Amino acid sequence: MINYVYLILCIPLVLGYDDGTNVQLWTCDGGPRQQWMMDSQSQEIKLKSDGNCLDITNWSKGNGANIYIWECHPDDQPQNQQWSYNSTTYTIASKLSGKCVDGSEYGTSDGTNIQQWDCSGADNQKWKYNSSDSTFRYGMDSTKCLDAGSTITPCQGAAVENLPFCNTKLDVAVRVKDLISRMQLSEKISQLGTGAGAIARLTVPAYQWWSEALHGVAGSPGVHFGGQIPNATSFPQVINLGATFDMPLVYKMGKVISTEARAMYNQGQAGLTFFAPNINLFRDPRWGRGQETPGEDPYLISQYVINFAHGMQENDANKFMKTVVTCKHFAAYDLENWNGTDRFHFNAIVSDQDLVETYLPAFEACVREGKAASIMCSYNAVNGVPSCANSFLQNTIVREQWGFEGYIVSDCGAINCITATHHYTSNPADTVAAGLLGGCDLDCGSYYPKNAQEAINKKTITEADIDVTLTRLFTYRMRLGMFDPVNDSSYHSLSPADVNTADSQDLALNLAQESIVLLQNNKSVLPLDPKLSVAVMGPNSDATTTMQGNYHGTAPFLISPIDGIKSMASNVTTAKGCDVKCTDDSGFKEAVTAAQNAQAVIVVVGLDQSQESEGHDRSDISLPGKQEDFLMAIRSATKNPMVVVVMTGGPVDISWAKANADAVLWCGYPGQSGGKAIAQVIYGEFNPSGRLPYTIYPKDYVNQISFFDMGMRSKPGRTYKFYTGDAVYPFGYGLSYTTFNFTWTEYEKLPLKFQVLDELSTVQYQVTVTNTGSKSGGIAVLAYMTYSDANAPMKQLFGFQRVELNPKENATLFFDAGVEAFQTVDEGGSKVLKPGSYTVRIEGLSHTITLV
Repeated sequence: MINYVYLILCIPLVLGYDDGTNVQLWTCDGGPRQQWMMDSQSQEIKLKSDGNCLDITNWSKGNGANIYIWECHPDDQPQNQQWSYNSTTYTIASKLSGKCVDGSEYGTSDGTNIQQWDCSGADNQKWKYNSSDSTFRYGMDSTKCLDAGSTITPCQGAAVENLPFCNTKLDVAVRVKDLISRMQLSEKISQLGTGAGAIARLTVPAYQWWSEALHGVAGSPGVHFGGQIPNATSFPQVINLGATFDMPLVYKMGKVISTEARAMYNQGQAGLTFFAPNINLFRDPRWGRGQETPGEDPYLISQYVINFAHGMQENDANKFMKTVVTCKHFAAYDLENWNGTDRFHFNAIVSDQDLVETYLPAFEACVREGKAASIMCSYNAVNGVPSCANSFLQNTIVREQWGFEGYIVSDCGAINCITATHHYTSNPADTVAAGLLGGCDLDCGSYYPKNAQEAINKKTITEADIDVTLTRLFTYRMRLGMFDPVNDSSYHSLSPADVNTADSQDLALNLAQESIVLLQNNKSVLPLDPKLSVAVMGPNSDATTTMQGNYHGTAPFLISPIDGIKSMASNVTTAKGCDVKCTDDSGFKEAVTAAQNAQAVIVVVGLDQSQESEGHDRSDISLPGKQEDFLMAIRSATKNPMVVVVMTGGPVDISWAKANADAVLWCGYPGQSGGKAIAQVIYGEFNPSGRLPYTIYPKDYVNQISFFDMGMRSKPGRTYKFYTGDAVYPFGYGLSYTTFNFTWTEYEKLPLKFQVLDELSTVQYQVTVTNTGSKSGGIAVLAYMTYSDANAPMKQLFGFQRVELNPKENATLFFDAGVEAFQTVDEGGSKVLKPGSYTVRIEGLSHTITLV
């Protein structure tokens, strides 16, 4: 999705025009909510009815920041309410930044949110002032005005309250069918974009479908922070969550996020339909968005999405869904911009074998077990067909084979990509048809709303086709309770008090703790003694926002590594050395001096969003700039313990640290309490238990295989399942401060031979794990299957469980290897059981079964 900066946003709901209400586009009706006056002295645009001003707030003035209504000058920077009207260019510009009020490329129908954007003279930024009724009218459509928000409440009023779609005793399907039957064609078309317009005569309020919650409620067109709810819990980035291998905690996180989302919705600060989770496989270490995923293994990602979706989409006693999740990006999406080709133009050539074996399993789990209500189709094409027009993927596989009953939404602008970048179609009518009939119901953008009428006129689609997609969309608006009395849902009681609670803060900390991976601990140098004097340094030693990765909200607090360590150690000095780009080594000298004067050194290196992000892939996987030189300088300066902490989303080659540092920790992007979690691990208050969610390759890996090559078996192979080289650290690697022993339970009862077609059913493996060390600790126990066939993966994960044990304590874990664990995918994409030897490997234990 397009990664614009959305920090202060709001959703067009039913709140009138109180303080904080969003400014929208609306059909001019002369009502007071559309009468704006220019104050020539203060250069403020004021709402005539109450004097409230257009405001971009003091939290965000970047591109895409939403405009909304607030009391004039309530904040510390009143100039953010100073707007000047240029009668020559017909633009309304902020004096503070020169940014213009913008009608948004994501839709211009009634109820579309107004944003601020760079003044470019584009039509969607041209506004004309009508002195006769004190309205500012939209240059692209003079019938549309700046509007202070919809006053529509669904199903209220004599005209509608007795209609079937307002009868809460009827089945949702009956209500939806009745509502759609009453819509005019133009009204139906207005619902095809994420900025869905209001239908006042039917009391259908405008709705913004686009809200974000990747690892906490996040800024987006449907979400804004401030007002009653200024913050939301910022959990660790998703790559960290994969590293925990703790799916019960992921489920709890989903429940917390959905609770906070509902609380924000009740305050008019968020929607209920969220564009998360990202379940694309982390195929190539260069990918800038790999940080958003749980890792490189299809089974791990599948378990993640099942638990996340269940936590987010739980129903209350009256069967109202709490929120909706959207599994993205379907399909085979994992490239941003590399070697001259970006994601909007990329055609992913994928074999049937790789598609079924690698790229589809997580999405199948999303649908079949996660019961997700929504899927997002991706920008790229798959085997020559744009994803959002790919009927084989969206209709045949997702709907017919998997039984998906939800709706499919495009990534933002992806419908336009069907024609503009993939050149799959040549005119708007055919493009609308390709997307809509190809299975994409909802356009994140305005292509459908702008061009659907032309498609109807040219008979590339019918009104009945639109009815099919609206049935899917309104089914979920109904199931979320949007057309029922608010008191009917128990979620209505959620309030600001349910956001950023002590329990949610504890959960964010616990997830951060469990995600940290101990990669090296020579001579048990960790945990450090807090009495030692310590020098804390490195590009990410003072990281705060960086710890959130991307797609984050406004965190209630951010604890940097330095802050965390200072809270635990008695004598701390700091010296950054260089920033993440590390092109300037002038700060090395100060850091070297600090290292020489300390009894231990902690160096926090890594990446940030300038190095890996949406739209930005890496060209190499080394530490940026002179970061490795910095490590070398510190190591040369002291023989005292040197701890290297690697803060990255994607993998970096840390061979030097492996060979020279005393201890190495990977901490990913650990969220709001990241610095505290890092310090607790370093000083032994928490025993590390994370395991790498991906392979850390040597830096030459990127020279051995093209990013464009989607083949998993292409030399030297991708992910732990097929990589034949020597990894710097392998997938699933992770150490502890204690030791564990593993034994088979009832080993003699394990089967040795099955008939392939007749006997094989679930085989249960029982393993006893014992903490044989002196410290309490947790461990994620991983179970792999290896098949003797040369074309099969070298091994593949089929189960994992995390357990906490005190010293000398043991537990018996059960791993079920069903038919799926023994199946392989042939070159034609079929799942098959073949004769041969199958070996189960669980933490050093192995057991072989022969299928004959």
